[in-house]
Amino acid sequence: MSIVVYWLSNGHPFVEHFSDDQLLPALAFAEARRKDKDSDGAPLNGHVVMNSELGDSVGKPGVSDELPADYSWTKSHRGGPPESGNPPKTLA
Repeated sequence: MSIVVYWLSNGHPFVEHFSDDQLLPALAFAEARRKDKDSDGAPLNGHVVMNSELGDSVGKPGVSDELPADYSWTKSHRGGPPESGNPPKTLA
């Protein structure tokens, strides 16, 4: 049970489970739930979400204190403070 599709239909929650090797069927299932229509042609499901935690892609829990040797990025030195002005210039 590594891939799960959740959806709401008429205010009621539903769930379908898939194994690690069923990513394509899970994607197709979620897309089908998104396209489901009622007898009047209105969307049947108000919310469709897929969540996955594939066994080969998940590391050990927790945060590591070890950084790569060439890692020097910090948020505080990301290009200096924004310039003044109205509105102030941003880095984006």
